[in-house]
Amino acid sequence: MTLAIYVVLVVLEDDPKSEEESTLHNQKLPQIGETYIDPFQHVNSSASTKSVVKDYTRLHSQNPLQNMDVIEDLRAQSSSSSSRIVPSNFANMVAIQEACLRALIDPDQELSCRLWRQSPEALKNHYTLDVEMACSGGHVPNINAPRNSQLNSLLQLIKNPVNQSMRLINVKGHVPALSADPIGSCFIRQKLDEATTGEIVMLYKEITPHILTLATNAFPTYVIQKLLEHGPAIYFRILIANLMGHVLDLSLHLYGCRVIQKAFEISDIDQQIEMATELDSNLFKCIYDQHANHAVQKCMECVQPQYIQFIYKRLCGKAKMLSTNPYGCHVVQKMLEFCKDPQIMDRFITEILECVRELSIDPYGNYVVQYIVEHGGPRHRQIIMLKFAGSIVQMSHQKHSSKVIEKCLIYGSYHDFKLLIDEILSAGGGQTADHLVGMIIHQYANCVVRQMIDVVNDWQFNMIVDVLRRNRDTLVMYAHGRQVIAQVKRLLNGMAPSPNSFGQTSSSSQFL
Repeated sequence: MTLAIYVVLVVLEDDPKSEEESTLHNQKLPQIGETYIDPFQHVNSSASTKSVVKDYTRLHSQNPLQNMDVIEDLRAQSSSSSSRIVPSNFANMVAIQEACLRALIDPDQELSCRLWRQSPEALKNHYTLDVEMACSGGHVPNINAPRNSQLNSLLQLIKNPVNQSMRLINVKGHVPALSADPIGSCFIRQKLDEATTGEIVMLYKEITPHILTLATNAFPTYVIQKLLEHGPAIYFRILIANLMGHVLDLSLHLYGCRVIQKAFEISDIDQQIEMATELDSNLFKCIYDQHANHAVQKCMECVQPQYIQFIYKRLCGKAKMLSTNPYGCHVVQKMLEFCKDPQIMDRFITEILECVRELSIDPYGNYVVQYIVEHGGPRHRQIIMLKFAGSIVQMSHQKHSSKVIEKCLIYGSYHDFKLLIDEILSAGGGQTADHLVGMIIHQYANCVVRQMIDVVNDWQFNMIVDVLRRNRDTLVMYAHGRQVIAQVKRLLNGMAPSPNSFGQTSSSSQFL
């Protein structure tokens, strides 16, 4: 039974009409499609209300609606209600009228009738999403609005394991709202791998108009990133073009920055430059932001360096300030990796080397120094070693600078090793190396000693073995001491560590 018959019955039961009103139901109304019918002509409806009625008229002109007296019934009820109560909120009244129209064309007539019997407010709440879409002219959907019955039905079908054959085409018209749901978002991403070109184009067409809203929500963001990996180039160019003018704001957002990073990865050079220019408008705000700094790093990774010289030049003169920032230190390392201009690089690295000792003990700056030691040239490492001379043992006892000393022992040249090891072994005045005991049991310096053991020459190795033999009883009391002893045993035995390596002796390691 259709909604029209239900509504007439409900109105006759709940609100008996006068003879004049009853006659109105028996009059023959024109077919929809022949003339425009405004069921709410007593109310000054907004343009959005009329547009919905016209759309409905156009869609159903081939199949005239039966039981058209329900429209007059709604009109009479609306007129009767408005004569009794003057609504204080015109927008609310329009929303209720829109919901009534949506109810007339809802395939689930039983549900619509039940909501009508309950109250007009319940009807309006159920069709909130559809009404909002109509009143906004099809613009940004409110993905937090209550779901309509059709969307709920789609989600139930997706959850049902029997419906594994569902494809993206089956959710046409509901992609933006579906992508905001965790289950719907997962469904779209899974089906993208097997989607046809037509289905991918459908996703682009539905998501692109709402990209700015969807890009700032968690689950739609995953869909957008996955979608940008698929489809014809013209469509993701259009989608990215809709981001222009909002790149800075999105980069500062928790989820928006992920979309911008993906856009940098797949966009053409002209769009990359345009996005980089927007970031440059407030570059240091982006670098110091926990989200936007990732967008700046991705820009450096993906855009050819000759096109973003303006960014690299702005960072010159700020090396120390950026290196000591928790987010800026990562941007500095990206610049050291991807900037190819020799003049800019020489100037920037020189700034870092001038304060290399200060940066080495900094919680964030030490990562920049480690990067230069590992990836820089021999000249850079030589300058660093000369800066460290006389402070190596002290730096080995510090949490952050000890990591820098370790890097020097890994990537340094023979002369770098010699300078470091000689200073460590001769720190006790050159007569004995027993001062190594303090370094071996120290939580940070012991890492330097262990790294040093791997690169020392035979004479230096024998000196370390002698220290371990004479101080064995003290060293085995500490976990770090036992680790160093085990390392030396392995080197002497020329074999992998045995179960009794720590604190125990074997027949081949009687020297300890």
